[in-house]
Amino acid sequence: MTSETRIPLDLPRRVMRRALAVAVLTLLAALGFGLARTDADIDGEVQAAMSLAATMERLSRAGELSDAQLVALLAARDDDTPLRHLSLSVRDGTGRLVVGRLPEPSSNALVETLTDWHRRWRPGEAIEPVTWLLPRPGGRLPWVLTLAAQPDSERHEAVVYLGSLLGVLVAGLALLLVVLRWNVRSAFRPLEGMLAAIGRIQAGDTAAARAMPTMPIGELEQIAAALRSLAAALDAAQAERRLLGHKVQSLQEEERMRLSRELHDEFGQRLTAIRVDAAWLAQRLKDDADAQPVLQGMLAQCAAVQGDVRGLLARLQPLAGVGEEAGGAVSVATLAELLQGLAEGWRKSGSGALRVELAIEARRDRTMPRDLALALYRVSQEALTNVARHAQAREVTIVLRWPDGSGAIAWSVADDGVGLADAGAALRRGNGLAGIKERVWAFGGDLALRPARPGQDRPGLELSATLRVEAPQG
Repeated sequence: MTSETRIPLDLPRRVMRRALAVAVLTLLAALGFGLARTDADIDGEVQAAMSLAATMERLSRAGELSDAQLVALLAARDDDTPLRHLSLSVRDGTGRLVVGRLPEPSSNALVETLTDWHRRWRPGEAIEPVTWLLPRPGGRLPWVLTLAAQPDSERHEAVVYLGSLLGVLVAGLALLLVVLRWNVRSAFRPLEGMLAAIGRIQAGDTAAARAMPTMPIGELEQIAAALRSLAAALDAAQAERRLLGHKVQSLQEEERMRLSRELHDEFGQRLTAIRVDAAWLAQRLKDDADAQPVLQGMLAQCAAVQGDVRGLLARLQPLAGVGEEAGGAVSVATLAELLQGLAEGWRKSGSGALRVELAIEARRDRTMPRDLALALYRVSQEALTNVARHAQAREVTIVLRWPDGSGAIAWSVADDGVGLADAGAALRRGNGLAGIKERVWAFGGDLALRPARPGQDRPGLELSATLRVEAPQG
C-alpha cells in the first residue's frame, strides 16, 4: 500500500504499538534473567547439599583421624565448596574454635542496607543450631561440632536477586518511557504544521491549509480534513465576496456613467442654448454700452459652467472610450496620464498649496485590465481627497511599481500631514478609507496604513497595497 492510500492509525495504536513491543521485550528479559538465576540457584543448592553429605561422611571417620588431619579436612572442604546458608564450626575440648569463619559482610552498601531493612522488618523465628560430639582418640575430651542456620545469607541472595530483577524492570521502564515520549512527539509533530496553517488562515492565507498532507494519525487527519474544508470554504467565500465587490464597483461605475451622460445631454444642450442666446443678444445689443458687460459676463459664466461640467464628466468617467471593448486593456502610459491629470487638477484647485508628485516605475507599454486601471485611479483619487480634507499636508506622493515579470502592482500614497491616530476607527468612521480598502481587497490585496515619517512631529500617513494582475500582460 502506498503512502497516499495508507489508512492513518488512531492515536492510541500509534502511541502504544512500540510501547507494547518494549513491554514484551522487558518481560522476556525478566523471564530470561529469572530462569538463568534459577539455574544458578539449583546448581548452588545441589553443590551445597553434596558438600554437606561429603562433610558428614568425613566426620563419620573423625575418631580415626588425628587433630591436624581433621582440621585440614574440614578447612579444605569449607574453602572448596562452602555450605549454603549453613555455618559449620568445631571447638576442641577447651572450647577453642578450631574450624569455622565469621560471615563476611557484603561489599555492596545498598545490598547490605536492604538486607538490614528486611532483617528488621521480618526477623523470623530463631532456629536452634545442631550440635554433636566428635570423639577424639586417646581418651581426650571430644570436640563439639555445630551446624547453625544463616538466614542473613538467604536474605542477601534474595535481595541481590530482587535488585537485579528490579534493575531489569527499571531499565525496561526507562526504555518504555523513552519510546512513549518519542511516539508522542512523532505523533504530534504534524501539529506544528497544523498550527502554522491555522495562523496563516487567521492572516487570510489559506494555501498552507489546503496543501496539508495526509496525517499519520486518524484524529489529526480528521482535524486536517476539517481545516482543508474550512480553507476551501473560505476561498469560495472570498471569491464570492470579491466577485460581489467587483459587481458593486461595476454598478457604481455604471451609475457614474449614467450621471455623466445625463449631465452631458441635459446640461450640455441647455448651456449651449444659453450661450447661443447670449451671443445673439450681444450681437443685437452691440451698440448698447450698458448691456454688453452683462452679456459678456453671461457668456463667460456659461463657458465656466461648461468647463466645470467637462471636469465633472472627466472625474465621473476617467476611462471613457478607453478599453471598453470586450477584453479591453489600459496601458501604463494611459493610466499615468490620467493620474497626472488628477495631480494637475489638485494643483489647480482651491487646495493649490498641496503639491502632488507622481512616480511610475513600470514599462509604459505594458497593459492591465480596464477594471484594475480604474480601481487604481479611484483609490488614488479617494486618497488625495482624504489628504486634502483631513491631513493638513503640504506634499503628497503617489507611487506605482510594476516590476517586469511580476503579477502584482504595488501602490502607495504618502503625505507629510498630521497622521492618523486610530486607523481602525478611521476605517469604521467614514467611507473614504473603507472604500479604498474594499477596492484593494477586491483585487486580492490588503490595505496597510502606517506613518510615512515615524518619529517626527508630523508623521504623515502612508497607504499601501499590492493588487494582483490576473489578465495576460503585454
